[in-house]
Amino acid sequence: MNKLYVFLLGILLTTLSIVGCKKEVDIVNPDDPNVPSEQRTGKVCPVGVSLSEAITTAIGPAGGKLTTADDWLTISVPAGAVESNQTFSIQPITNTGPQGLGTAFRLAPHGITFKKPVTIRVHYDPDRLEGTIAQALALAYQTDNGIWRLAANGKIDTTAHTVSVETMHFSDWALLERALLVPSVGFLKTGGNLVLGVRLLTEELFVPIDKEVDVPEPFESPSTVVDYSSWKLVGEGQLIPAAWKAQYKAPATVPARNPVAVTVKLNGPTVIEGKPYSALWLVSNLYIGDEGITYRINGGSWVNTKVIQGAQLVSTPKGLVLMMTGGGLDNGKPVEVTITDLNPSAYRPDGNDLGLIGGVNEYWQVGETGPKFQLSAQGGNLLYIHYYRVGKTSYPSPGKFNISQFGKVGQMITGKFELSKAGLIYPGQESLGTTAHIEGFFQVSRTK
Repeated sequence: MNKLYVFLLGILLTTLSIVGCKKEVDIVNPDDPNVPSEQRTGKVCPVGVSLSEAITTAIGPAGGKLTTADDWLTISVPAGAVESNQTFSIQPITNTGPQGLGTAFRLAPHGITFKKPVTIRVHYDPDRLEGTIAQALALAYQTDNGIWRLAANGKIDTTAHTVSVETMHFSDWALLERALLVPSVGFLKTGGNLVLGVRLLTEELFVPIDKEVDVPEPFESPSTVVDYSSWKLVGEGQLIPAAWKAQYKAPATVPARNPVAVTVKLNGPTVIEGKPYSALWLVSNLYIGDEGITYRINGGSWVNTKVIQGAQLVSTPKGLVLMMTGGGLDNGKPVEVTITDLNPSAYRPDGNDLGLIGGVNEYWQVGETGPKFQLSAQGGNLLYIHYYRVGKTSYPSPGKFNISQFGKVGQMITGKFELSKAGLIYPGQESLGTTAHIEGFFQVSRTK
């Protein structure tokens, strides 16, 4: 198959969502470039930690399949791949690969070479491709010395949202992002600034990859992959290109268009695997606002609320609960926003910056588990909540709660949320048949 450079899928800016920058940084010094050596060596990474029990099945010479319950990962074993019955298994593990996307997975049996190639197919969530594109994804496996290696001859299906590869052996496998605009999503105070750059795993990106490549430490040095003259800003503020990076300075007030978008073009043809693309741009969404919980209803004005007590992780009989409550004024009337999340999946005891893996998405729930949302507006005369009703049946609002950073105490918790059908409660009315669209973001210091 011919080599084809790939750098970016044409994306409508308005379809992008958030994934996270954790802090403001100073402008890059063009005289101090981060130029790696000509021969980059593979980065030795720790082995992933188990996240749940493995699923298993016996597959023999006739072949067979093993698929996770959510159809996230499928192993397809052709007839003749093994000579006797073998126990095949899939176990989710933490992703330690450079620029890893989502959860990694441990495949077994280990230590044998298949007689015929076995296919691994992984689904990806297009909503989590912040600052990157599907064609920049690649499956990689971890070698015995801890180095991740990009697998050759993978296939990407942008319609089915899958990445697949054939292999003769099993190991720990993961999806990696070979090109990434960082921060892919950022949170800034008004008047703040941050630096953006494109982080790469290799100097060349092929679709498909024609040979296996050891994965080095991601680098941001000048590269022929990126058109550094193409930096663009869509929205308010100021963008200043500097060497191979660019600095964004936020406006003094919250912009009407929020988030703003910073884009950069990648070099390469506009025909990839026979499909034409009108533009090749990476995009970063930057949200501008003060610390706290910021929201708007039905596309109206942004409202910022101050979280005086900060974000707290509280132990309860049912588990850990993340709690954030912000208060403020909207058109002179008091408002209060409360977000809770029982046993948040983004929490790790050592603190997590989740921006590089697309953040962690959770979906609104009617029961006890999952995130909950409540907004008291108009001085308490109107209440918005995370579910609605049709007749007497309650349904969770479509939309999601995304955490980009889950810092330790004293650090920030950042992310975004959306409720497509937040239920409304008026005084004396409990039907919840009327709904509203609420979207927002948060940047709150963790106090507990």
